[in-house]
Order: sequence, then structure tokens, then C-alpha cells
Amino acid sequence: MKVILTKDVEKLGKSGEMKQVADGYATNFLIPNGVAVPAAGGAYRAWQHDIASREDKRVRERADADVAATRIASTTLTMGVKVGEGGKLYGSITSKDIADALGRRGITVDRHKIDLDEPLKSLGTYKVAIKVFSGMSPEVTIVVEPKG
Repeated sequence: MKVILTKDVEKLGKSGEMKQVADGYATNFLIPNGVAVPAAGGAYRAWQHDIASREDKRVRERADADVAATRIASTTLTMGVKVGEGGKLYGSITSKDIADALGRRGITVDRHKIDLDEPLKSLGTYKVAIKVFSGMSPEVTIVVEPKG
């Protein structure tokens, strides 16, 4: 019997997959426990539509990520900060500061996607990777210079 899984089932498959299983396994375990529905009629057509719409969404997200990656890679942020003796900063530049600066340039980025191990605490030029999509991490150039 063909069933469409509605939840992940260990050693069988993930939610949304269609599987061929024994009739008894489907009618006595999978369907009564609500982890699968029979792959017949409306459920099968809905499953096909769901697969197609998920793929369309993934393609759109990938295209949006390509545009964002290009914009991020070509961006240079200049951060003016107060500086004490020896080039030490008063405070530091965090991933939130970087996300806010990119936001002012029209590039929306979640601060958790910014790959910054520790805040920037000295003057200089830095390259910081930003995760925009699976396998896509463009680098933004950050120039930290004294204010004024």
C-alpha cells in the first residue's frame, strides 16, 4: 500500500515522502497513529501539488539569495568609532551593529547569520562572512576607523 507520511518515521522516511509499505503496517500502525495517510485520490494530488510548490519556493529563495549575496559581496561598510589610546575602541562592533549598518543600505540580514566569532575591538579592515542560503556565504568588507 502506498502512503504519504505526515510525520517523520524512524527507519521509514521523513514527513512529506511517499512510501510503499505492507498493507498491515499501514492499516494497523501508520494510519491509526496519524503518521501517514493513504496515497489515493485527493491526498495524492495534494501531495504532488505540495512537492511542486515547495520546489518553486526553493527556486525563488535561491534567486533572492543570489541577489542578496551579490549586494553583500560588493558592499563596504565604514564604521566610525571613538578611539582611546593605542587604537583601542570604546566598546566594540558586534553582529547587531553590522546588521543595522546593512539594513541602512537596504540589505536585510538576520544578525544570527553573521559569522562573527567575537566583536571587533580594534581599528582595521575586516572581512565578515554572512550566511544567506545553504552553501552561500558572501563576505562584507568592514572598515573600522576613528570617528571625526
